[in-house]
Amino acid sequence: MAEQSFRIILHIDLNAFFASCEIMLKPELEALPVVVVGSKSSKRGVVTTANYVARNYGIHSAMSLAQAKRKCPHLTVLKGNMDLYRRVSKQFMRILSQYSQLIEPASIDEAYMDVTHHFPQSDPLVIAQKIQAHIYHELRIGCSIGVAPNKFLAKMASDMEKPHGLTILRKRDLAHTLWLLPVEKMHGIGKSSAPKLKRLGINTIGELANVKENKKIEQLFGPHGLDWIKKAKGDDDRPIDPNRYDQPSSIGHSTTFPRDYSFDDEIKTELKQMCTKTANRLQLYSLYAKTITLQLKDTNFKQVSRSMSVEIPIQTENELFQMVEELFEEYWNGVPVRLVGVSTSNLVNSKKVIKQLNLFNYQSFVSEEKLSQTIQQLPQK
Repeated sequence: MAEQSFRIILHIDLNAFFASCEIMLKPELEALPVVVVGSKSSKRGVVTTANYVARNYGIHSAMSLAQAKRKCPHLTVLKGNMDLYRRVSKQFMRILSQYSQLIEPASIDEAYMDVTHHFPQSDPLVIAQKIQAHIYHELRIGCSIGVAPNKFLAKMASDMEKPHGLTILRKRDLAHTLWLLPVEKMHGIGKSSAPKLKRLGINTIGELANVKENKKIEQLFGPHGLDWIKKAKGDDDRPIDPNRYDQPSSIGHSTTFPRDYSFDDEIKTELKQMCTKTANRLQLYSLYAKTITLQLKDTNFKQVSRSMSVEIPIQTENELFQMVEELFEEYWNGVPVRLVGVSTSNLVNSKKVIKQLNLFNYQSFVSEEKLSQTIQQLPQK
């Protein structure tokens, strides 16, 4: 049989995942505004996920909890539970594996699937509908699915209709769908790059796809710029790689600001969010970090990186932020910054973590171990 010259790719994105997991256990919260945070402290807390009821109040991820409560005083606030989210994520991936073996997890709550082999016996839309119904029936969590000939278009399609949407995006549809969207809506273009593109007169994805001055884009953005143009045209030949997210050697996150950040409290808020994202990925892979690195870039694009290593590996958001905050206070010289990043390296598997017990931490370790064993036993019960 001749090799097929086309692909049918799905991108499945679980809606408001952390909040949906909590509501799965507490259905009475479904009609209420709910947010999940790393810390319930009004001073330090940052919204990790908001359900769609909360989003109607203007609440979104990365917003401070204090600000979210001002927008919605009767907000239900829940502390994150990564053990629960990891367990549900595994169930999610197990469901997908019943429809294809070509699955590439993109994060804890989203994945790409190649379902080309089902064609022409099965309609891709019918397959997507079955997956959507299966996930909701088993997990009580809605999802949005994009159906397209490649990964980029599938990702863009899944974002077009939320929550619980199902969108087909073909290359012949680009002119009256994708190309009409503002350039900042394009997956892969960050909040600092969009204003630069707009200064070149590129305001929509269509204008990027049809740009005449490719060299200028390459000069400003490097290879990324040329890749954006290619994807804006609807071209993306990346294969589905089931092994892409095997155990990494380092894990981290960074963000570029749309303006200069000059005050330590606003910079720390962003660093806290980077610690939350990094901790979530560490926990997803069951990894602990022995080296933590703070990255700062000022308005002149001068970059400073400072690291700290620990004897006992760490994993949680609070542990990471404690070290990152210490590095920040020691090395930040007050110059306004445009980028902050948190990364972890010297990663070890949780099975290899050895706690050095002494008279001061013995009791807390015993308590944590009992709690961990109880959590692990809950799914079995």
